[in-house]
Amino acid sequence: MIFLAVISLTLAFIATLAVLRERDILKAIVYSSIESVFYAVALSYFLAPDLLIAYIAIGLGVNSVLFIYVLSKGERYEE
Repeated sequence: MIFLAVISLTLAFIATLAVLRERDILKAIVYSSIESVFYAVALSYFLAPDLLIAYIAIGLGVNSVLFIYVLSKGERYEE
């Protein structure tokens, strides 16, 4: 079972690197959401349901919606 947590955290790290290298801001927001999903899987392994619920609500939901709203007011591509 620890294998699932290790794989999840490794994939979250890879998603973090993808966010840092991406020039398209919308794709970076999607990668950030994917990163949040992998962290949520890791939190479920560590049996932290209170943190898991908060992380899904804030990390995956509110952040993504807020970032996409802000992106709609500006430019999509980074120079």
